[in-house]
Amino acid sequence: MLKELFIKNFILIDELKLEFNGGFNVFLGETGAGKSIIFKAIDIALGAKTSREVLNNPEKNALIELTFENNGEEIVISREISKTGTKPRLNGAMVTLDVINQMREKLVDIHSQHQTYTYIQQKYHIDLLDSYIENFDDDFKTALNKYKEDYLEFRDVSKKLLEIETSEKENTERIEFLKFQVDEIESAEIKEGEEEELNSELDVLSNLENLKELTYGAYYAINNDDNSILDALNKIKYNISKAREFDNSLDETETSFIDALETLKDVSNTLRNYSENLEANPQRLNEINERLELIQKLKRKYGDIFDTYEKLKAELDILQNGFVSYEDLKNKKEKLGDSLSRLSCEISQKRHNNSEKLSLLIEEELKALNMECARFSILVEETENFTLNGKDRVEFLISTNVSKELAPLVKTASGGEISRVMLAIKTVFCHVDKVSTIIFDEIDTGISGKTSVCVANSISKLAKSAQVFAITHQPIIASKASDFYLVSKQQADVTKVNVKKLAGDEKAKVLAQMAMGDVSDNSLTFAKELLGS
Repeated sequence: MLKELFIKNFILIDELKLEFNGGFNVFLGETGAGKSIIFKAIDIALGAKTSREVLNNPEKNALIELTFENNGEEIVISREISKTGTKPRLNGAMVTLDVINQMREKLVDIHSQHQTYTYIQQKYHIDLLDSYIENFDDDFKTALNKYKEDYLEFRDVSKKLLEIETSEKENTERIEFLKFQVDEIESAEIKEGEEEELNSELDVLSNLENLKELTYGAYYAINNDDNSILDALNKIKYNISKAREFDNSLDETETSFIDALETLKDVSNTLRNYSENLEANPQRLNEINERLELIQKLKRKYGDIFDTYEKLKAELDILQNGFVSYEDLKNKKEKLGDSLSRLSCEISQKRHNNSEKLSLLIEEELKALNMECARFSILVEETENFTLNGKDRVEFLISTNVSKELAPLVKTASGGEISRVMLAIKTVFCHVDKVSTIIFDEIDTGISGKTSVCVANSISKLAKSAQVFAITHQPIIASKASDFYLVSKQQADVTKVNVKKLAGDEKAKVLAQMAMGDVSDNSLTFAKELLGS
């Protein structure tokens, strides 16, 4: 239950602190006095959207603080609002709005005019029915959460499959083209450095006669000429050897010279063999030219052959693996579809079973609210396709007159009837919800007379099991409250909203003013009778 409310620098409120008890708490005052500002502040503290426009003094921050008592534990929720943003806190610690919204669901149910509009819209009826069932059926809640999890995955997988199917033809053509290119390069069997080796061999075969002449000429000059280099070197060798006989220090010189001479002999032999083995090979020359032509053709087509090959192969692997993924996705979609079918049947059965129970409970409350001829039914029918909520379409149907058939709530009920339907739903839900505080903003719209008495009795009954806050202009409804709060505007240099908790005769005077427009003996008598009843 809400024990205390503190508001500072919020819209027309400088500073306000209110303490509350359980039961029925009513806020009274003239139209435009600022009653809804109080409830708006509570709504914002509990996570509703807000902006810098709510700052009474733009140069100062606004603060809204709510103190709850929940199962013996004190919980403080606050929200500080500045020009640049807001700071939500739970028991003094900074938290996210998601945390505040989770706490809101456990502590307070705020019923505003916007929520009334929401309740009559068919698309929200399935959520209302589900929330009713979830309060006492954990298996339903588990199944519904699992269904929603699988449905989101099913939708994601279906989207991916559609994308693959849409581009399947294009991918197939691309794969075939990539395969052709990869095969073309692979079939050429080109090796790293092969082009350089072929060009070197081509140079040899193209200059065969010159090579033969040059190498044999070099050999002949070294070894076969009458004045060959080897003959001259042998004479020099003889002289060095004779000199060494006289001086041993020439040993190393002699050895070096002999080594050089032997090396030259080896070179001579190599040149002779090379020259003698050079033979024309037109066939090999043609093979080399054809091979080089193939390499040049591939280079013109692909640029760097080896780099391009790696890129083409990588792209081909990705696309081919995509088709493997497609089969995996199809299997996954089929399994998810089976799970959705099973879960949706289970969920639908529970909705059918409980829709009748909830309908009867709401119908009983409607009769207590002076809608004695009202019939209320919750339609649950199967849809063709899976949705986030299963395969059911849920709609609230009502008939307010004996002569009329059941019809959608949004098309049938008048303003006053809608208010009572909302109150009936809230009353039913209060018995299964764990929320201990309910706030009604303008619950008396479109009602009067006997209906006001019925609504007053219903709220009074509701207040026995939950703390209720309400704004009302109906003295009959207000008279059932345990605590009265009068909201008024002070018009001085600036406009301010004040709230005063009423006591004793003040309650009767306010009710008298509400009932007859002034405070007289007659109006006071009427007000006291209301309070006494």
